[in-house]
Amino acid sequence: MLDTTASYFQIYLSDIGLSKTMIGTITGTASLVALFFQPIFGAAADASKSKTRILQQLLLITAILYPMLLLNNSMVYILIVYTLFVVFRRFQPSLNTTMSVEYSEQSGKPYGPIRMMGAVGYALMMMAISQIAGKLGVPQTFYMFSIIAAANIGILFFLPKMEGHNTRESGKKVSPAVLVKCRPVMTLILFQILLSIANGFGNSYFSLYFTQDIGGSNALYGTMLSVSAFIEIPFLFLADRLIKKLGTKKMLLVLGLVTAARWFVCFLARDTTTLFVVRCFNFIGILEGVTYSLSLSKLVAPKFKTSVQTLSATIQNVASILLSSYLGGFLADLVGIRPLYLLSGILVTVIVIVFCCFVLKLDDNTPPFEG
Repeated sequence: MLDTTASYFQIYLSDIGLSKTMIGTITGTASLVALFFQPIFGAAADASKSKTRILQQLLLITAILYPMLLLNNSMVYILIVYTLFVVFRRFQPSLNTTMSVEYSEQSGKPYGPIRMMGAVGYALMMMAISQIAGKLGVPQTFYMFSIIAAANIGILFFLPKMEGHNTRESGKKVSPAVLVKCRPVMTLILFQILLSIANGFGNSYFSLYFTQDIGGSNALYGTMLSVSAFIEIPFLFLADRLIKKLGTKKMLLVLGLVTAARWFVCFLARDTTTLFVVRCFNFIGILEGVTYSLSLSKLVAPKFKTSVQTLSATIQNVASILLSSYLGGFLADLVGIRPLYLLSGILVTVIVIVFCCFVLKLDDNTPPFEG
């Protein structure tokens, strides 16, 4: 539910008069600073007695910080507060993913339906957020973030307690830095980093492209995101079966090529209806993320599961946002947003063909990396 409000962040910055280059500078700098903290958070979670409590604390901090962005329209002020926010927010999805995947592995239940509930929560909340943004104004979504975060903090009290595995009590404690020695892990992470960078050019300014370049309203934008999230639900329910049937590499290849096709259609689009339909295929990107997370988790022992997901999320998100924010923002101001979709389509096509056909070697029989 938390990601619903983030969809309007760039729209807010544009509304208060910041250029795309300035917006890119804010998001890129925040991610660069977050790079130094995420591996620390990951190691701390793996060594903690309760990953659940850590997630609750992070949610509380971000719930306080996000509305503070409304207190001043100065770029410097927004840059500082948003950077602090991103430092604590960026780690939350990877920690949540780790806890979900680990629970799935321990209980023997499929991961797809668990991840599907994220789409349900997003879709239902996006319906409310879109109406709030359209009728009450985008700034009100900042307060909604705090309300949603508070609800999540309460929900976590009722979930199974997830403990860290890389603790002194569990035996010999191993530094997560040894993960860089595992070639399959680093190769898979490199693939996802490059894919994230390529998709970042298309994703980063989609909200501005839809509302400003094409002429869609804030309410229609929110409705589109809600509908696309509902469409994700049946596909996530079948995700585990699809992966087993196609295999990891073939699944990544097919999803990557469809993603590239989506970017090419965005480049050719001239109306909100076309973009609405393209966005409804967002489940393709979600399925790719599920396939990648499950594959990455299988490559390492339990004591590294949070660290490896955090390492991956940190590097790929930061690399993507740095390029799509700094370079993407500059290019968007220079040539417009539309050409970025052509660039994304070409890059995604090349990356998935090279890696899935020639580089990635994913064997389900390979024992997990123990350090």
